[in-house]
Amino acid sequence: MAHLRRSREALGMLREVGDDFQADSSRQGAAFEQQAKAYLGALGFELHGRRKFADIGCEIDDVAEAPNGELVYFEYKGSFKGSRPGMQRTDTVKKALLTGFLLRSIGDDTPYYVLTSHLPTGGAAQRMIEAALSAKAVSGVLEMNDPMASQALKERFGWPARPRMGPERTWQPSLPIARRA
Repeated sequence: MAHLRRSREALGMLREVGDDFQADSSRQGAAFEQQAKAYLGALGFELHGRRKFADIGCEIDDVAEAPNGELVYFEYKGSFKGSRPGMQRTDTVKKALLTGFLLRSIGDDTPYYVLTSHLPTGGAAQRMIEAALSAKAVSGVLEMNDPMASQALKERFGWPARPRMGPERTWQPSLPIARRA
């Protein structure tokens, strides 16, 4: 009986440290969203938050004003654990791309980008992204930490005059840590 009780306690502890897939996914998604917002702020985008489209039954993660004044939609799909993080899962790819197709179906031609932690390296997920890009349902699917992604956004929407700062600061440059001698 004591062995069974210890097993149940151990199982409860495991769940607390991340074995609950859904809860862990939500935490990772929220953490990635914060990083994506900081990244976009550093590129000079002013973020205005989520937008729901009741007529087509979907929402986007952020409406942003680009440095050149243009409105842009962003969707965030990122994670850091698991065997297929970010846009490597076909169900995640389908969800992100469908939003782009639905936006185009109502005549909304606002640029729509998906920021991800990981791009697929082939297979069905890669083919779906290529088809959506070809159909102009999405403007781009960008891996956030790839310098080419930053360059593409800067070339398309302008270079930031300065990173967004102030009470709603989204980014702050790293400062060296003072060390005692």
